[in-house]
Amino acid sequence: MAERNQMKLTAKKNFFVELRSSYADFTEAFARFQLALNLAIQDTMARYRGSILGPWWITITSGSLILGIGLSYTYLLRIPIEKLVPYVAVGIVSWGYMASSISEGGESFVSSATILRQSSLPLPIFILRTMIRNIINLAHQLLIVVGVLVWFRIFPGVGILWSLIGLVAVTVNLGWLATLVALISARFRDIPQIVSSVLQFVFFISPIFWVVPPALEHSPFVIANPFFLGIQAIRSPLLDGGHFPALELAMLGAIGFFGWIFALVVYTVTRRRVVHYL
Repeated sequence: MAERNQMKLTAKKNFFVELRSSYADFTEAFARFQLALNLAIQDTMARYRGSILGPWWITITSGSLILGIGLSYTYLLRIPIEKLVPYVAVGIVSWGYMASSISEGGESFVSSATILRQSSLPLPIFILRTMIRNIINLAHQLLIVVGVLVWFRIFPGVGILWSLIGLVAVTVNLGWLATLVALISARFRDIPQIVSSVLQFVFFISPIFWVVPPALEHSPFVIANPFFLGIQAIRSPLLDGGHFPALELAMLGAIGFFGWIFALVVYTVTRRRVVHYL
């Protein structure tokens, strides 16, 4: 009997046993996709309870920002408005989705602390909840992109498909980033504020609302900027005549592969401690 107990204790410390448990957690989370969806919808409704327009305020806010930047920067940068506004629209909407997924990912476990303490639900289901909630918000903002493309008579054709593939590649990368930030934030509560500050800095140094000048085409802020790669994977097929973003997708695929490996290792090591952190 003592030997069996010792074997169980030893098994708990075995990384590969924990890795199988991590796999089971993610499998169960996706099997309970409907639960994550319901929680995400509930979050969205709760956030805008009592509001007349609800999540459409996000659309109005983003639309105002895009219009303001488009009208002012077209004179500052001397770029025709019919080229700059679509560029800014897709960039701002894509960035908003990326930034909110990462920053809100840091709160995935902390905001669900009560549920985690009282249930045996797998941790990834709360990451999935955050991702779905941000996809719902993205769906509201996509109407801005559609409206801008129609207004300026830009019809991407097959580029819509390539852009959707780029969006999927971005979402896969956001998943491992949100997982990492959520795990670290459960232990260190200052991380969400640090992440928000870093994202604000990245927003200004990335070509989101400003067009890359020839002098910066080979700058590390452009060619080594994963956020710009993600935005271009979504934006270039829509605005460049159905261009297939092969390079961007290849790089996002490589980043996602190694990112998920790293995130799974961290998750496997810390999964049993998260509830204690909370």
